Amino acid sequence: MDERLILVRKLLSEGDVTGAQEKARRIEDPYWRSYALRWVAEALAGEPERAIEVAQSIEEPSIRDEALCSLTYIFSKNEKFREAIGTARKIGNQFLRKKALRAVSNFLAKAIATKGIELRLSDLGLDERDLEDLKPLPYGIIYKDGKLMPGSVLHRIKGDVLSGVVDRSTEGPREEPPKPRFETKESKAEGYVVEYIRKLIEKGELEEAEKLAKGLPEPLRSHYLEEIGVKLLEAGDETRADEIFRELEVSDVLGALLARRNLDCPERVLKYLEKIHNPATRLAVAYQVTKEKGVDAGFLRNALLWATDEWKRGRILKFLAFEMLKEAREKSNERLRKTARDLFELGKQVGNGAEM
Repeated sequence: MDERLILVRKLLSEGDVTGAQEKARRIEDPYWRSYALRWVAEALAGEPERAIEVAQSIEEPSIRDEALCSLTYIFSKNEKFREAIGTARKIGNQFLRKKALRAVSNFLAKAIATKGIELRLSDLGLDERDLEDLKPLPYGIIYKDGKLMPGSVLHRIKGDVLSGVVDRSTEGPREEPPKPRFETKESKAEGYVVEYIRKLIEKGELEEAEKLAKGLPEPLRSHYLEEIGVKLLEAGDETRADEIFRELEVSDVLGALLARRNLDCPERVLKYLEKIHNPATRLAVAYQVTKEKGVDAGFLRNALLWATDEWKRGRILKFLAFEMLKEAREKSNERLRKTARDLFELGKQVGNGAEM
């Protein structure tokens, strides 16, 4: 790992984003340079145009997409929905793009539900085209007459509505209201530990944070261990990150990052996929391995285990083939075009009942 990567982190923590960007550009290894520029882009999230410009300058496609996805999340959280949607549209990987747009729609729904009022698209800086990218809208939010509003179901009542006092004394004793629950000393102590672990992670004291996180109950234990593993990987310590991964039952984020580091070794990628339960993440990794190594029916069979029948697997393979063909045309890449064709043929065979 380039030592300047650590310097970039230090400069960002001190608020020197311009200095960090200059140092990041000087990192020779394209992978670590891309990672450093991702941090710079995230630090510039308060200035959307600059942040997006830096993110789009990242050379490594997977890291560039992750940076754009991260910016989409930050913009959405800050209710900058137009910027969030525009950023999400720039994501090349279809699965990450859909994930990013889903985050936008969820934050949008939260904003509307919190305000509890109707909002015109123009009030949010959006138009009809933006709305199409966010469909289906989250449950509880509807679009009507040019407005987004909290949704509701009206139950019509037929006949006359009478008012008056109803005698319920013959109905028997009513159920007692639930007893209040008070916070215990143990829950306070646990909350203190969690807060302390967060601060340790922010400071980069990961070894101490790891020791404390291992004493937490699930799901807090897995959540913070995975976060620590990601930080270790970002710092270049893949060995320790891998050790943490082995302790987790489920690891969508850390597992995907480790898998992407080992695309040239499908057998190792499958070990990481065993703990990745998110289908979109599994598909993205399978796509990247196939791009790197070509069509391997055995690998794809294991990567698509969650697809319940051969027909579905065939449809998924053909979908991946079309995505790859699109990328091959954009890059004028004949090798990728051939892989896309082989992948489509495999999808046809599997869809017709052949075993992978």
